[in-house]
Amino acid sequence: MYGHILESVKHAKYLGITISADLKWNTHIQQTAAKANKSLGFIRRNLKVQSQTIKERAYQTLIRPKLEYCCTVWDPFTNENIKSLEKVQRRAARYVCNRHHNTSSVSEMLDTMKWQTLQERRLRTRLIMFHKIVNEKIAIPSQNVLQQSQSTTRSTNKESYRQIHCNKDSFKFSFFCQTIKDWNKLTPEITKKQYYRKLQGCTHTRRAP
Repeated sequence: MYGHILESVKHAKYLGITISADLKWNTHIQQTAAKANKSLGFIRRNLKVQSQTIKERAYQTLIRPKLEYCCTVWDPFTNENIKSLEKVQRRAARYVCNRHHNTSSVSEMLDTMKWQTLQERRLRTRLIMFHKIVNEKIAIPSQNVLQQSQSTTRSTNKESYRQIHCNKDSFKFSFFCQTIKDWNKLTPEITKKQYYRKLQGCTHTRRAP
């Protein structure tokens, strides 16, 4: 290209996301976890305060965004990759609570601080993105991907979509294939607007006439 021979590589970074030739996200997730662990180590060395609020804010501001950047694209499905990311948050919980003894329960710390697992947060992020796509709030075309489901029952979602049949994991766990299944699991009692507000943490208030 323009007189230069292009080098063949197994991984390439594009807009902050490491894309692999085998379409797996192992390399990107390893890099993400390593980067977040490095930032956590920096904070632990330099932010030596007793305030749990300040330490929690530091984690939520400086570290967790690294763990969730563009996670709608690379949301992992293997236990190895999921645990690799969760370990960072569990280390952060020990730092925030200042409880480093091996007998201390990290799960109890997470429940006390009301921290959702990163996996749960990624699910919420994907559903919010899906809601925006369905309602044309974002410029991602979906006409050739999303088709309304023709079979409905009392227990099914009236706004469910036909699932995409996939054979390879790289496609099976891609955004649309994976999120359609999660979207269709929403109970019919919950409308999409109500669910979207719930995910955003917003409360609905009536406008004054």
